[in-house]
Amino acid sequence: MSKKIIKPSSPTPSSLRHHNLSFLDQINSPLHNPLAFFYPKPKNSSYDINHISTLLQNSLANLLTSYYPFAGTYNDNIFIDCNDVGAEFFDVQLDIPMSEILDHPYYNDDINLVYPQGCPWNIYDGTLVVAQLTHFDCGGIAVSVCISHKVADAYSVIKFITDWAYLTRDSSHAKPSVLFDGTSFFPPVTDTSTLPDFDAGNDRNCVTRMFHFSSSGLDKLKTIAAAESGVENPSRVEVATALIHKHAMIASGSFKPSLLCHIMGLRPPLPLNSIGNACSFFLTSTQTEDEMELSNSVAVLRKSKDQLREKMKNATQSDIFFKVVEITKQGAELVEKVNKADVYKCSSLCNFGLYDMDFGWGKAIRVSSVSRAVKNQIFFMDSPTGNGMDVLISLDEKEMEIFQSDKVILEYASPVVKM
Repeated sequence: MSKKIIKPSSPTPSSLRHHNLSFLDQINSPLHNPLAFFYPKPKNSSYDINHISTLLQNSLANLLTSYYPFAGTYNDNIFIDCNDVGAEFFDVQLDIPMSEILDHPYYNDDINLVYPQGCPWNIYDGTLVVAQLTHFDCGGIAVSVCISHKVADAYSVIKFITDWAYLTRDSSHAKPSVLFDGTSFFPPVTDTSTLPDFDAGNDRNCVTRMFHFSSSGLDKLKTIAAAESGVENPSRVEVATALIHKHAMIASGSFKPSLLCHIMGLRPPLPLNSIGNACSFFLTSTQTEDEMELSNSVAVLRKSKDQLREKMKNATQSDIFFKVVEITKQGAELVEKVNKADVYKCSSLCNFGLYDMDFGWGKAIRVSSVSRAVKNQIFFMDSPTGNGMDVLISLDEKEMEIFQSDKVILEYASPVVKM
């Protein structure tokens, strides 16, 4: 294993040295968000181990000149010192075939091998961006990236990796046009002790499984939901969320009032090239068993999502901040009223084009994250074939045993064999 510090290829101007965190940056945890992209052995023989490593390092240095806060140092939840300390880059050789990781039916410790040790979902005592190139003895490779949530939401992480892939494929590609303008929309607070704490912490008794929802299974759920709820064209995420929530609650042993928290991006109305944290959320409450039924749950999901979209649609730059603060305060108050064990958190990376991520040696055959020991997390992703959807689900270990054997769940979804 080798480790290098990749600094921006051009120094950051002194006028850009101080990058203030926005309100949304401040309320997010400093944990590093992980994504890994797996590729088969490159067909072009020129892409040998050393060449690929050099290409990635050079393009990363060029990229950091545009993403200069990502190469800086985090300071006291107030600002980033854009001091060009750079990003850590690990180059690792594993004496195992890639299939040993990809063919494992469930998430296990092997998936962590393609990430820098101790980095994913942790407060990492290192740089804000940490990357790793992993070579397998079969010739396959994995490229993983972990970026602190203090400087990037999922959209920004994917934008960063997309731009990295472009520059690796073509060093003459135009310099990425990105904006670090979060504070113009979400001014920071000076007293950070007043910020709400949404971090759920870790749960040692939690396990993560990935399930694949086939396109035919999703179509069946959509048909049922549309007929019984009156919702026009329910989305695959809406119907899968409703089904998973209901049967996760069944697996918990008894009905209890619960909350579903859904992350929703704010681009637009914010610019698509705005980098940082730019997400809000909406909450749906389930107070009775009848509200857990698919049609009722989908109807509530759609209504809540439409209300948030309508609230943001015509908001001015100053309005957005006050609306997000209002939503955040209301959300914090609702979460305080229920047992944290009964809050289900949903986020989606569907339709982000993850499987189009091409650094020059072809498209990824698997895109994956790493499990975080937080109960009741539901994470949606496109499937490699483009048909259906893969869902990472984290539950209490005993509840997962019941959930993964649930006949209704298995009617529409199946455990993923290839991770």
